[in-house]
Amino acid sequence: MSQRDPQDLRFGCQVVTYGDVQGTVEDAVRAEEAGFEVITVPDHLFHPTGSEEFLVDPPWEAFTVLAAIAQHTDEAMLMPGVTDSVRRHPTELAHVGATLDRMTDGRFGLGIGAGEAFNFTPIEDIDWSDPFGRFSEAFEVIDELWDSTADDPVDFHGDFYELNRAHMGLKPVQDPRPPMWVGGYGPSMRGFTGAHADGWFPWIHAPDQYEQDLQRVLDVADDRGRDPEDIDRAVMIPTTVSEDGDEAREAAIERNRTSLALRPPLLDKMGYEDIAADTPIMFEMAFDEEQEERLLAAAERIPDEAVEEVTVSGTPEDAIDDLERWVDAGLDNAVLIPVGDFEETMRHYEETIIPHFRGE
Repeated sequence: MSQRDPQDLRFGCQVVTYGDVQGTVEDAVRAEEAGFEVITVPDHLFHPTGSEEFLVDPPWEAFTVLAAIAQHTDEAMLMPGVTDSVRRHPTELAHVGATLDRMTDGRFGLGIGAGEAFNFTPIEDIDWSDPFGRFSEAFEVIDELWDSTADDPVDFHGDFYELNRAHMGLKPVQDPRPPMWVGGYGPSMRGFTGAHADGWFPWIHAPDQYEQDLQRVLDVADDRGRDPEDIDRAVMIPTTVSEDGDEAREAAIERNRTSLALRPPLLDKMGYEDIAADTPIMFEMAFDEEQEERLLAAAERIPDEAVEEVTVSGTPEDAIDDLERWVDAGLDNAVLIPVGDFEETMRHYEETIIPHFRGE
């Protein structure tokens, strides 16, 4: 794997204040002011009811919020981090993507994955028996529609989607298309990314294991005759930065222990096989009572040093050291998820961390 240049590291920010649409827009504006070049928002529909631990505040609709953010930002790329291929027909995703790309004069990117159970468990008429199959077809439909014309329409005959002489009159600004980043972890998703996507965009990872998993993406790209250097290597990383490094690390550990527990394959690769065996995986989580009990019990067993591996936390200097490890692992798009004091973390990125990587 070729080494990345630290000065080429692009900074992104995942903004979310559930229950407060305007607060999310304001955080996005602040992130762009601080120097972040990518702004992402999560895409949730249902949050589990009755839980006092997880996803308590109600979610807003992601693409509506991205449109609002578009009206108040000027340069940052905007994308869902990530949407799923289950709840919306791919023709709708292609249409909304083209609309946002035109609205922003070419600043839209589509982060997309196979989905997570809690987003649609209450919807009993959705077939989620083959998440990867549905995802791969949806990706192809979106890609082909963005390239379609009246003279060259799309005929698509899959297991999930059927299109007959379809073409999308509204085209994205970007040529050949807005970037499509895949959020997924398993070998099939990573292989698909290498074969077809513009970037790999998982949530919660650790540098050493990220480097190992990324290699499959790059190997498949090379096997398919693609230049692996053209694939964006992104990840969503929780971050808490403060002048008081111990306080920041403690906050990061407290807030992200259960997030790591939702990634049993990662825990297994990090050497915590016994914990991984006892916790449910994120895409299957409906956050029912039994799952929550297992999740919390597993989270309590995860040592602090393991949680620190998946965060960028501490003083600004600590954060720089953490991010340099990520660059060494092959990362070139660090999408940070601020937890704790948002403004203090933004200030340290604006004044110290981002300038360091820009050579300023």
